[in-house]
Amino acid sequence: MKSFKIIFTALLTGLFFMANAQTQGMVKKTATAVAPVSKSESFQVLGNCGMCKRTIENAATEAGAGTAGWDVEKDLLTVTFDPAKTSVDAIQKAVALSGYDNAGYKAPDTAYNNLHGCCQYDRSGAPGSAKSCETEAGH
Repeated sequence: MKSFKIIFTALLTGLFFMANAQTQGMVKKTATAVAPVSKSESFQVLGNCGMCKRTIENAATEAGAGTAGWDVEKDLLTVTFDPAKTSVDAIQKAVALSGYDNAGYKAPDTAYNNLHGCCQYDRSGAPGSAKSCETEAGH
């Protein structure tokens, strides 16, 4: 019985060393997660109230923003987005087409006039360098 234990132990030890020798040449592959590229931007969007906030944020997310938060007090929209899928320009244009003047685009008069009465903000504070959506409609 003692010789059986010795033979058995020797056999197991041999198998262990053979298995270990075969795995020496193998390369262990590990998966690495690649974080999606995300960009964050803030820009002025004119508006008045909670209804404006909902419309502005929805327009931004529909244009491809991953997140959108409009600060009612500061008239500031902060968005995060994947630059491979959308751009600040596309987001600003979508917000303007929903009726809100912003740092990039002036809303078409028809979109502004269709806003609820409490959402019709003072347009005199609109950024002077904003492009008109009406002249950019073909693009």
